[in-house]
Amino acid sequence: MLVEAVIFDRDNTLLYFDPARQARLEAQIAMVAPAITAERLYAAWAGWPGPWPRYPADEPAFWGAFWERVVAQHNVAPEHLPALRALGTFYHTCFSAFPDSLPCLHALRDAGLRLAVLTNFELPSVGLALEHAGISLTLFHALLSGVAIGASKPDAAPYHAAAAALGMPLGACAFVDDDVANVLAARALGMRAFLLDRSLPASDFEAHVLWSLDDLRAALLVH
Repeated sequence: MLVEAVIFDRDNTLLYFDPARQARLEAQIAMVAPAITAERLYAAWAGWPGPWPRYPADEPAFWGAFWERVVAQHNVAPEHLPALRALGTFYHTCFSAFPDSLPCLHALRDAGLRLAVLTNFELPSVGLALEHAGISLTLFHALLSGVAIGASKPDAAPYHAAAAALGMPLGACAFVDDDVANVLAARALGMRAFLLDRSLPASDFEAHVLWSLDDLRAALLVH
């Protein structure tokens, strides 16, 4: 079946967590509450008991509850809570786009393909990080998160949801992810799925393994 749409993972595929931007946010948090180190913050995120917000409108309440929990755990003065809440909502400012992301997206759109993002990230506001990294949301027909769908890759439900949002059968969709399990699950559903591994010296078109998104257009339209 002819590929008419491409579904991308977001983090470590289109975007990466930029150490410089991450350090800047951590420094801002340290100015408000030195007791909240990066390690403690990440431990709090990993240990969040739930629930995660399912819709972007639910995120302000989530951030309020998250920071209340962190403040209580580390004996931070309650008057610092408003400033921490404000900083916490800017997690998306820590992302940058890989240099090959935007040229790839534009090339595929110019070729007439529909595009979507499907991420397992815990928050549903998929587009915030993309926009902040300089990727226009007008490039995409759909932005989906596992938390909003109620299931995460490699479960089959997110792939079906993404294809439905694009108005395409699974077989007409290509899929790109940096996680092997997610790629294998997509292939099992009949999608043309590519593993993105930027540590490789070159792409292997026969194996559907890419070292750069620069090769995706060729992989879809030539090979």
